[in-house]
Amino acid sequence: MADPVIFDRSSAERIANAVRRVEIGDRTESPLRFDTVPPPQQRKTFRIATFSGAWAINATKTVTFKYQTATPNTASVVNLFFPYPAVTSATDCAIAKDGTAWHLIDVPFATATAVFVSATSAQTVVSNVTVQNTFVATTARLTYVQSVSVAASLNTNNCNITVTTNQVTNASSVVTGGSVSSTVNRTTASINVVSSTYTATFVRLGA
Repeated sequence: MADPVIFDRSSAERIANAVRRVEIGDRTESPLRFDTVPPPQQRKTFRIATFSGAWAINATKTVTFKYQTATPNTASVVNLFFPYPAVTSATDCAIAKDGTAWHLIDVPFATATAVFVSATSAQTVVSNVTVQNTFVATTARLTYVQSVSVAASLNTNNCNITVTTNQVTNASSVVTGGSVSSTVNRTTASINVVSSTYTATFVRLGA
């Protein structure tokens, strides 16, 4: 059984005024309809507001209602959907209230034209080069006098002086020339390069 309805004086007067308007009005109009008003925790509210700075996903920011000057005119709003970059001035936004919580639902977007890659191709390039040099020397055997000894003897019979010398030689190898040979080693790698592009306009956050 439904709960009884209790009318106070002001409610009764409003009902009476509505009945009088219907009685004196056009009888072909549609009858009055009464919708059920949901409790406050089920009502959804849409507002336009402004905010400043960057707004990350899952972050809460205090926004200011755009068309309301009387205080309180701010709300704490959570961003559940997309990160918004920092801008130089205040930015408009649309927010909605679900139950008791406010959520960000829209922000301004801008368009820009960019170059996109439609195809790539594989190319082989040199990734590293090393050079190895080899020197082959040409040598010769060089003989030289290492030491010399001198001896003298006197013949007293005929007063002749005999001088004798003795030298010691040695040999050493010296470089007289040579040749240089070089070996070049290289390694290669495969890279993807752009072979085809196109331009298109895309939507981005902010101006």
